[in-house]
Amino acid sequence: MVQAVAPVASLLFSVVLLLIGHGLQSTIIPLASKVMEFPDLSIGLAASAYFAGFVMGGIISPHLVVRAGHIRGFAVMVSSMSAAALLHPLLADQYAWILFRFTTGFCVAGLYLIIESWLNEFADNTNRGLIMSIYIVVNYAAFTTGQLLATLSDPENFFLFAIASIIISVAVMPVAMTKAAQPAPIAVVKLELFKVFRTAPAAIVAALLVGSVQGSHISFAAIYAVDKGYETLSQAPVFAAVFVIGGMIGQWPIGRISDRFDRRIVLLIISIFGILGSLLISSFDKAPFMLLLLMGGFIGAMVQPAYSLAAAHGYDHAETEGYVKMAAGLLVAFGIGSTLGPFITSIMMSYFGPDALFLFPAVMLALLCLYLVQRIVRKDAIQIEDKEGFDLAATSAAVGGIVTPELLSEEDKYVVVPDEWEAEPQDEEVQEEGKLDEEPESTSNIVNPEE
Repeated sequence: MVQAVAPVASLLFSVVLLLIGHGLQSTIIPLASKVMEFPDLSIGLAASAYFAGFVMGGIISPHLVVRAGHIRGFAVMVSSMSAAALLHPLLADQYAWILFRFTTGFCVAGLYLIIESWLNEFADNTNRGLIMSIYIVVNYAAFTTGQLLATLSDPENFFLFAIASIIISVAVMPVAMTKAAQPAPIAVVKLELFKVFRTAPAAIVAALLVGSVQGSHISFAAIYAVDKGYETLSQAPVFAAVFVIGGMIGQWPIGRISDRFDRRIVLLIISIFGILGSLLISSFDKAPFMLLLLMGGFIGAMVQPAYSLAAAHGYDHAETEGYVKMAAGLLVAFGIGSTLGPFITSIMMSYFGPDALFLFPAVMLALLCLYLVQRIVRKDAIQIEDKEGFDLAATSAAVGGIVTPELLSEEDKYVVVPDEWEAEPQDEEVQEEGKLDEEPESTSNIVNPEE
């Protein structure tokens, strides 16, 4: 294990720093927005802007990395994300914050893309599962740590924004100083969403609806706690964190159970439990805080693994050469849902109060249940021996990155290796230096809906 992880230790350390800063920033921004009395609609638009920026970053980032290289591209994304964190307290305007959140989403997508392509460069089919699973666990743990750091100070204070910016800025150091060779130019994955839908319609519909639920929870959990009368400083960030903690705990056991049964039935069952949990927490006026945490953790444990089951179901129905296409379709559907969910939730919360945060997801999960029932009735389950084993890495990738059950190959018809950027004429010394930075041919991962 140590030998497999050692070559990517510096990258994983950068991931830890990035996700701590990102988790802190993602928690304090909605809380600060609430303290500054921004309308719920503006808060929702800012949350949706983040996910929209994430999707756009997934489309555009490959071309930026091809132009600048991985290390320089990483540095640019980190610098932009750090600057966006500091701009929030300097310009306390609701419309400016929407733009800043879009910028942050764009940068996070690019950073995930660069890191995942780098990790894939070191992986082969013997150690890839281990490396990417460690990467996913690091993601969960670091993001949760960042959320809990929000308890250190009032969310509207400059202090926490500065801490988030500093942590994000330091994340560039391990990558800039790494001795590891840069991976090859990032490949573009062609998207054929309708073909993917015909292959596994339940997977795409589930990814879309679950995206709307998870996007709403991530964006408004802390605000819900404040609106319900819990402490802004000491309790709201903890409540937001338990959703992620619950999801981290539930991912693996629920995924393994789905290997033994029809994944659609398992997805149906956890969706029903998610509905029950949502209705129960909505019935509380102001429950004891520990009970609220238990309910939030339970909902997270039921809802967070839902995307993983949808992805696993999609891979079960895809041929090996169709994994790339399936991964791209799933992630785009999830990204669309994540963009729409916070916007709709903000409108509902402005009319129906904070409980709309759980009533809207309950409706989305109910729609998913109805769709799954009719799919289960119409189409028989795939045989257990024909299933792909549950792969935590391949089913928990960030929106934008393409992590599949098998390594990407440039021979795959859905993978396009873009031509390297042709630099403008330079003097001889710079040209010689540039030769040292040339990157070999290979592939990585990203969605390109325009293809």
